[in-house]
Formats: sequence, C-alpha cells, structure tokens
Amino acid sequence: MFLKNLKIENKLAVIREIDFHKGLNLIVDETPITNKKTTGNNVGKTTLLRLVDFCLGSSGKNIYQDSEFKEQENSTIKDFLINTEVVVTLNIVDDLDFTSESVLIKRNFLKYSKKIQSINGETILNDKEFDARLKELIFNSEAEKPTFKQIISKNIRDEKNKLANIVKVLNPYTKTEEYEALFLFWLGINTDTHNQKELLGKEKTREESFQKRLKKEGELSLIEQQLELVNSKISELQQVKSNFSFNEKFEAQIKELNDVKLNLSKLSTELSRLNMRRELVLESKGDLTKERTNIDVSQIESLYNKASKLVPNLQVTFQETVSFHNDLIDEKIKYIDKELPSLTENLVSISKNISSLRRKEKELSEFISASEYSDDYDKILIDLNSLFERKGNLEEKKKYWINSNEKLSRISEELKTINSEINSKDSIIQNRITLFNKFFTKISNDLYGEEYLLSTQKNEKGYDLIVTNIEGNPSTGKKKGQIAAFDFAYILFAEEIEMKYVHFILHDQLENMHDNQLSTILIDLANSINCQFILPIVTDKIPADLDIDKYVILSLAENNKLFKV
Repeated sequence: MFLKNLKIENKLAVIREIDFHKGLNLIVDETPITNKKTTGNNVGKTTLLRLVDFCLGSSGKNIYQDSEFKEQENSTIKDFLINTEVVVTLNIVDDLDFTSESVLIKRNFLKYSKKIQSINGETILNDKEFDARLKELIFNSEAEKPTFKQIISKNIRDEKNKLANIVKVLNPYTKTEEYEALFLFWLGINTDTHNQKELLGKEKTREESFQKRLKKEGELSLIEQQLELVNSKISELQQVKSNFSFNEKFEAQIKELNDVKLNLSKLSTELSRLNMRRELVLESKGDLTKERTNIDVSQIESLYNKASKLVPNLQVTFQETVSFHNDLIDEKIKYIDKELPSLTENLVSISKNISSLRRKEKELSEFISASEYSDDYDKILIDLNSLFERKGNLEEKKKYWINSNEKLSRISEELKTINSEINSKDSIIQNRITLFNKFFTKISNDLYGEEYLLSTQKNEKGYDLIVTNIEGNPSTGKKKGQIAAFDFAYILFAEEIEMKYVHFILHDQLENMHDNQLSTILIDLANSINCQFILPIVTDKIPADLDIDKYVILSLAENNKLFKV
C-alpha cells in the first residue's frame, strides 16, 4: 500500500493538499537563516509525519505536545485544531501507477458527538475497532495481535524510541509476548495464537500474585503437615473420649452436643471461606479507591480563570476531567460491589446460625457439666471443638492451594502447547531471517562497508529479534543509517516473500548522518526500491548533487508554516 495524498481542511477552507509519489518525498524547510534568532524550527516538517500517523490510529497528541515534556503543550496549534475543527484525510492505494483499491481515512481532533473517524465512508468511533478494520483492509489479517498500530510502528519513525531503536519500536513497557507476536508478523509467520498467549500470560501473573498471598500463611506442604497433626490429635482425643461411660440419657446429650460441634465446625469453615472472599473483594475495591483523583478544584479556580482569558473556549474544565476519571473508577467499584451484598448476607446468616449453635452448645455443656462426669471430659470436648475449627480452616487453605496449583498447571500446559507450535516454525523463522539478512547486509555494506545481521534470541517467554553491531555502540548518525538500512531491507524482504505490507517509510532527523551516507540513501536507495521514503529536511542539509525539484512534495518556511498559523 502506498500513500497517495493527504488533505488538511477545517470549517473555513482547505489548508493543504499534499500528493505523494514513489521514491524520495522531501518536506523541505526553506527558512532563510538571516540571523541567529531564525531557526526554521516549528514550521511543521515533522507534523506532517505525525498527521499521517494520526490518520493511521495514533492519538495525535504529539502534534501539539512534547513527548518528553507532556505538560508543555503548544496551545496555539491545539486550539487551532479544535476550534477551527480541522479534519485530516489520508488516501492509501494499492498501486500509484494504476487504478487500484484504496483506503480513505478521515479523522478530526474533537470528541464525543463531534468526533469524526471513518474508513471508506464508514464511521468507526471505537479506536480498537478502527485499528482492527485497518489491519483487515491493509494486511488482510483478522488476528487480534499484533495490532495494526504496532505493525506499522517502524514505518513512521517520528518519536524518540523509534529514532533510537531498530526493532524495539513500541513503548518501554511492552512485554516479550507482544514483541514476539509483532516480530513473527513482520517475518510473515501466522500469529493467530498470540492473543491467547498474551491472555494466558496475564492470567498466570495474577495467579502467581495470589499464591504469594497464600505463602504468607504457609506453603501447601506446611498446611498438609499441620492437617496431619490436627487429624492425629483429633483421633487421639476421640479415642480418649470413647473410654468415658455415662448413662443412656447422658449419652444422648453428648451425641447432641457432638452434632452441634460438628455443625459449628462446618459453619466456621464456611465463615472462614466467605471472610477470605470478602477480604479479596474489599482489597480490590480499596486499590481502585486509591486510584481516585481527589483534587480540590477550588484551589485551581483562579488558574482556570486566567486560562479562560487566554483560551476563551476551553472544551473541558479541570473539574470535569477529574469527575470523568472518578466516574470510571466508581463504575469499576460498583461492579465489584455487586458481590458484596450477597457475601454480607451469607456472612450475617452464618453468624446468626453460629450464635444459635453456640447458645445450644452452652446449654448442653452446662447440662453435662451438672452431670456426674469428670472435668477431663469437658476439656476433651473443648479441645476437640478447637481442633475441628482449626481443621476446617486448614482444609480451606489447602483447597485454595490445590485449585491455584491446578490453574497454574493448566495455564502452563496451554502455554507449552502454544510455544511448541511456535517452536515448530523455527526453521521457517530462521529461513526468513536468512532471506532478510541477504538484503540487510548488502544495504548496510553499501552505506558503511560493514555487514549488520538480524538474528533471533529465544527465552521462556518467546522470540526476540536483535541486530548485531560488530563495532559496538554506533554514533547517532550511524545508528540512523542502520535504521534506514533495516527499513529498506524490509521492503525488499516483504516483496520477495509476497506478503501484504506498506510501501512507505517516514523518517525524521536524518540530517545527523554523514553527507556520504545521506547521499546514498536519498539518491540511490530511496529511488531504486519500490517504496516511498518521506523525509523532512532543512535546505542546507540536502546533498548538493541531489536535484530536489523532482522530489519536493511540500515547502515550508517561518512565514509559510504547515497550518499557516
């Protein structure tokens, strides 16, 4: 798929229409450096890349917000995008040379009822569904993982992590399982099972966390040994108890007392189970409650009054933002709270029954105490009652351990099956990497006279991809050359195995490269491979031997910015 054109418009007029072509596409900053205060920065070169990224599913915040200093927003650009209702339309086609299927994407920066987000005229306001639809249309894939946004993350290198890393282009908190799905997809390997693998991984983490809590009260082996000891003591006491001889009526009272104690033991066990469940629910509720943002809005009222003078039409107040966040937390708490009434009701009911049985136990014990039998017998009954309660508590903990171990065993087996299926594809994976390296080593050799290699590194969580750099840590300019070599090599690789892929590469900050390598990329590679290489650049960084007139798709300057504001 190729980028055909991008249109920026608002409720007043069409602001820009940019047509793309095959090969090198330059976004040139022509700001004349007349004095030291004139830089040519912030004219919108990188913003064009981010608008393409926005159409393909990004939040668009990086258009007006610095990724490193997120509290520092460019209010002029943000207000312009929102207040003038800017709409961005991106047209992607299968082939630029012939009439072919196209994907027309349209988005704006507004929210709720004013939000525009459509594909080929179909409104898809849900971001997850929007991403899935793009993946289906562009990559002909309905697998949940990797997402469309993850797949094209290397194609639009406009952020710090994408400019510094060759393959680790997702956010720093991305897990190995997600990267494995992404890497295998890049290599043209089926990834239908990776969503299940990721879900199993999360379930395993939760269960392991639960077992850490269980361990605080003892390992399973300790609980089993404690149970053995308690059962042994119960048997001994019951044997001693059976040696006592009383009259028939007394025996009936003793039997009734034993039945009461047995029921007390059962109810105590159930009470222990319900209390543990209630504690888990309350703990979850407490964790969510801590997430609530409680801010005294009156303290910042003066700040908003000042902001309102600068920006008269603030869309959302601080209080509304806090309220929206807290409403989401409250909904989660309500969901958790649904179980509390029935738990509380059962706890109250069981407690009443226990109290009733305790009274009955007391009456029977007093009757028996008044009878002619030794205090030793009474002590045996008390000890037995205590042991039965202890037994019930231990059996409940043992049950939790057994269920948790069975769950972890089941998860491990399912993960083992999935990993076995992935491992069975190892020869295909290695063959694909060998093919990729055929292109990667050639391009890197053309650039630097060195051969870089892609290889796999596998651990218990899955496959990882690494790029071997023989000379160690490269300079910034050289690293950007490696990244460009990787991205160009991927185009050739994807074409070779005839897989669905996007033909466009968008790079920022390539000026740090040495002129020799920059010339090789701009003059030779970008125009010899079946792709679009879209690059923002300042005029004085363009190689002298490059005829820029053929490649410029947009000229900007300090007095001719992208949004003309």
